[in-house]
Amino acid sequence: MAKKLIFPLLLLLVLFACKSKPNGQNHEIKAEPEQGEESIYNPEKETVPVAETPLQSYQYSWTNSDDMPDVVIIIDDFGNSGGQLLEDFADLPKEVVFAVLPDLSHSEEAARMASSKGHEVSIHVPMEAENSSISPGEEYISKNMDEKDIMKTLDSFIAQMPMAIAANNHMGSATTASLPTMKAVLKHMTKKGLLFVDSATTSKSAVYSAAQELGIFTARRDIFLDVPDVSDATIIAKIESLAKYKGRKEPIVIISHCHNREKLDALRKFITQIQSMGLRIVSLRDAYPRVRA
Repeated sequence: MAKKLIFPLLLLLVLFACKSKPNGQNHEIKAEPEQGEESIYNPEKETVPVAETPLQSYQYSWTNSDDMPDVVIIIDDFGNSGGQLLEDFADLPKEVVFAVLPDLSHSEEAARMASSKGHEVSIHVPMEAENSSISPGEEYISKNMDEKDIMKTLDSFIAQMPMAIAANNHMGSATTASLPTMKAVLKHMTKKGLLFVDSATTSKSAVYSAAQELGIFTARRDIFLDVPDVSDATIIAKIESLAKYKGRKEPIVIISHCHNREKLDALRKFITQIQSMGLRIVSLRDAYPRVRA
């Protein structure tokens, strides 16, 4: 009888040992959930569809099948502020260009951060406006400045942002309308290896004529994205207006600004929408060698 009880007792001891937790750890291996297990209703895992934004639901007159040029995006006026807003702008696609104003409290910080995140930097050169009551800054290029002072001022700006590959004018409706002044600016920019982008703040701009006389290449702004505002209606209108550039060889140059989070949010929506429609955002380096060739 005792021998008959030994085997069941040994079996119970073995089962007890298998269920024990040596060193306080559970070595039990849990099976992965089988396919279809997640389909069981769970209110905490319920997915709510994201509603389309007006930008997405608008019926644009052009599509990704159209022969559309690439897009260059420049964000003006960096240098006034740092912090989280600057960091969030820097997280935009690296092809987006940062135009940084010199001589401000966050100018060099903005240029360094942009460069560290892979963005090209443009010196946002302060220039005299037709409206004399609006100051472009403490140091700027005036319409009557002589060539020596122009060179000195530009060199001061370049020293603050040695990583810059381009320059574009901040304000400057008076200065860019002066042919002699812009010839001096373009000559020095070219000598320093910088591309000049005309922000086109006046219909009287002499930048193209100055470049033609000097035999050098410049670019020109096509669209101000955030003018008159950053409402969905305005952004939709700007996207719709891209249709007129269909078939153009040169990229579409778009300028926006960094003044607040609303402008950042609008730019993000714009970028997402045009990319979904097949447009390609390119850097200045990628855009202009093809045009000059």
